Amino acid sequence: MSFPADLHTHTTYSDGILSPEDLLDKAKSVGLHTLAITDHDTMQGYLNGIAYAKTIGIELIPGLELSCYEQNRDYHLLGYFTDPENPQLNHYLTMFKHEREKRAERIVKKLNNINIPITLNDVLEKAGKAPVARPHIASVLIDKSFITDLKSAFDKYLSFGKPAYEPKWNFPVELGIKVINDAGGVAVLAHPGRYLPQQVLSRFIKQGLDGIEVVHPSHSPETQSYYRSIIDQYCLLWTGGSDFHGSREYDESNFGTFTIGTNAIDAIQSYLKH
Repeated sequence: MSFPADLHTHTTYSDGILSPEDLLDKAKSVGLHTLAITDHDTMQGYLNGIAYAKTIGIELIPGLELSCYEQNRDYHLLGYFTDPENPQLNHYLTMFKHEREKRAERIVKKLNNINIPITLNDVLEKAGKAPVARPHIASVLIDKSFITDLKSAFDKYLSFGKPAYEPKWNFPVELGIKVINDAGGVAVLAHPGRYLPQQVLSRFIKQGLDGIEVVHPSHSPETQSYYRSIIDQYCLLWTGGSDFHGSREYDESNFGTFTIGTNAIDAIQSYLKH
């Protein structure tokens, strides 16, 4: 028998607004059986939710969302059943944290140079427990009335080609797959969308990609069908979820709606045994 599961959610340990406990309560309230907390570049949300998940009867599976960057483009890998104690994984997660802080420092310096006097401490305070990212810088700009909303902050200052843009740390998908696999997990390409070139996806599959996130709010039924055909062709795993953060108006309606069956999780566990 298969039950509803959401394998893509975020907490306050990355860019979500709910604590792991509050997210788990929400999962229970919408009838989810299984949840994966997939915070960006950290497994702390998962670790902090394990005990509480057991008390309310939600199956919480290990997960994270790894930020990859190559050839001037972002790609995200969802890692499932990764070992949070794995030394190599933790080495890279620590490097991610440091590189994010160094990037934030460079962005703040560029903003200071155009007479926007914010500090790195402002940004780190805004990030709290989460790995620091551009939305935290945007939030500081909003708090200090330099800008009115998140989109404007990116359009005016933080996006590629804008005055305070700084490129990300180069972390290729092939290395991301290896880090997840070496930590005992499966690597799934998150929300590839409509515009991922076929040759790029083929390259990732040749590099050892284990699966593709098919069910996602940004994927139309046609997009889902397309990726299901790729999965069938290459015998890949498939996953899905709401990509819940809690900060966007559509998060509420998506949570509990964009789900998959627990049979997909059984398939992952069976794959890992072979």
